[in-house]
Amino acid sequence: MRLETDLSDIRNSRFSREPAPSHWPRNVRQLSAKGSDQFGIHEETGNLYWDGKLVQTTNRLGNFERGLVITLAVSMVSLAVFDAIRFFLGH
Repeated sequence: MRLETDLSDIRNSRFSREPAPSHWPRNVRQLSAKGSDQFGIHEETGNLYWDGKLVQTTNRLGNFERGLVITLAVSMVSLAVFDAIRFFLGH
């Protein structure tokens, strides 16, 4: 029963009372020292959790980068095909 009381206390005081820096996005608040106790790491997968919920981070390419990668891949494949054709034709 003591554990539930501690978690409830931590959840209620997880945010700092200090105002967040002005350059931070709206509604983003600083964690208090007690709030950092809400973080956990799954031992086998290494996934990060906060208050039992998976923290998802993604690094995805933007449209420009994705288009550039596709263009480069198509160019490399076409160069390889043309080189193979030249090789087999003896040029």
